[in-house]
Amino acid sequence: MTSADDATTQWLRRALSARTLEIVHEGKPPMNGSSNETSIVDTRYVSADGMAHEESFVIRRPPQGWKLYQHYDLPRQYRTMLALQGTGVPVPQLCGIELDPAVIGEPFYVMVTIDGRPPPDIPPFTAVGWLLDSTPAEQAELYASSIEMLADIHRLDPVALGLDFLRSGEAATGFEEQLLAAERWFRWAADGQPQPVLDATLAWLHEHRPADPPPEGLNWGDARVGNMLYDGFRPVGVLDWEMAGIGPGEVDLGWWLFLNRHHSVGMGLAALPGFPDDATTIAMYEAALGRRARDVFYYDVFGGFRFGIVVLRAAQGLKREGRMAPDSTYEQVNGATTLLAQMLDLPAPGGT
Repeated sequence: MTSADDATTQWLRRALSARTLEIVHEGKPPMNGSSNETSIVDTRYVSADGMAHEESFVIRRPPQGWKLYQHYDLPRQYRTMLALQGTGVPVPQLCGIELDPAVIGEPFYVMVTIDGRPPPDIPPFTAVGWLLDSTPAEQAELYASSIEMLADIHRLDPVALGLDFLRSGEAATGFEEQLLAAERWFRWAADGQPQPVLDATLAWLHEHRPADPPPEGLNWGDARVGNMLYDGFRPVGVLDWEMAGIGPGEVDLGWWLFLNRHHSVGMGLAALPGFPDDATTIAMYEAALGRRARDVFYYDVFGGFRFGIVVLRAAQGLKREGRMAPDSTYEQVNGATTLLAQMLDLPAPGGT
């Protein structure tokens, strides 16, 4: 056992008020994103009342080396999930957060695992996995229940839940703050290199910002089926709150629509037969939320812009690791930029 393993064991024992605790296995979850370093530890422990337990925990830490996001705020993620405990949104049960890097070499927080399965992300559920192999009726059940969960999130009152810390106060609305944050993230990721489609998309977003925007509430931020865990075909876990913010529910809806489109036509793959088209999705969301969705195209483009930054950073990371040729144009020419160019009638990326 390494000193870090021993420190983790001791930290868990204290957090659980356990008499004894042993880590019997540590591993990595299936690759479903790359925003944090994640490990799963299986433990055996004896609680304070003398009862024996076998339980698994998720440990999340900031990434080491290459980063997808410019900033990682573990307390912000933790506080968001803590506020959602007991709301009906099935976030993981939290065990504690440790900000002293001296304990295991970096800050971390710990959650209890949820017994559920995620649709695969890399490669996506449109290419491989249990959801692809499911019947259209099962896919439709999963989709409908997931949209209902999205609406459940958007019906919450973030102020009543103490989530007003998600506002920075630098702009008049939560969405304006999200747009400014996305622009800073983009400038950092682009690092002075031209990104024709994303540059044009950002200009379009500033120019076409809705004059009468929808009401604001809690935004999950990374709203997609790949960030849910399912028991059968109904969600039992809502994960990954790194991009949480305050804004119209349409921010999440736009991200949802764009990611579905990217993971199908954007990657040259067929949409799942049980997944409805965009118009039907919007109607389902409106019925679940109880109001009309407004300016959906704008927030769809915003979702595409932010996902374009994700793809840009991913391409840079692959080049750093030697898994992509140094002269590859994938940073500028990819599924996200191609879809954005089509949506905004821009020149095709990479065209002459």
